Amino acid sequence: MTSGAQIIEVDGIGKVTISHSDRARHISIRIKNGEVILVVPRFGRVADALSFFEKKRSWVLQALRKSKERTQDKGGELFDENREFKTLTFSLRISRFEGRKFIISLKDDILHILCPKEAKIEAENVQELIKKSITNVMRREAQRILPARLKELADRHGFKYSSCTIRDTRTRWGSCNGKGNINLNLFLMCLPEHLIDYVLIHELCHTVELNHGPRFWELVESCTGKPHELFRKEMRNYHPGL
Repeated sequence: MTSGAQIIEVDGIGKVTISHSDRARHISIRIKNGEVILVVPRFGRVADALSFFEKKRSWVLQALRKSKERTQDKGGELFDENREFKTLTFSLRISRFEGRKFIISLKDDILHILCPKEAKIEAENVQELIKKSITNVMRREAQRILPARLKELADRHGFKYSSCTIRDTRTRWGSCNGKGNINLNLFLMCLPEHLIDYVLIHELCHTVELNHGPRFWELVESCTGKPHELFRKEMRNYHPGL
């Protein structure tokens, strides 16, 4: 049981939460989602805890670096105030403010995420909240844009398909089965418009050729007007997900 907590600022490290615990028998330090927590026994002295903390400063700094690296390994670059991120229909703007809760809004093609100043933006739980917010908006935009564009391309090139579903996958940009059901990845919205069209045409061509044989690629190139290798080479610069 935790009986009380306070937050202090430590030079070179930042905010540290001092938590008095009824269960703790010894002073200890925990790094959780990028947050530093100094655990003190219920009747322990804060001065003793801070002295212990200073002796462990090198370990704390190393643990914080590893926590940040794990966050970045999970999803690429850190999402913070300096991160530039843009989709087909909106861009991202992360700002700090004095409030206590995150505020997310989409206005004038900008996804605004207001982050409380007290929050550690590099913490895993904060990064997950930001990514979830981006993904939710991107899903709505994908559902608004992609099925209509697929139909437009199908009508233009004379393809027939049964359905179009937007999915959140990390392995494929799209797929098409033998019944003409097309699945499109919502992260297509992160691609340039010409590559989005390439993926949609690719899946439409599978309604005729359910393979990647010579006739399939000839059909793709007849629709795009360019060698398919050029598109495939450019697609290697992107991957589904955040």
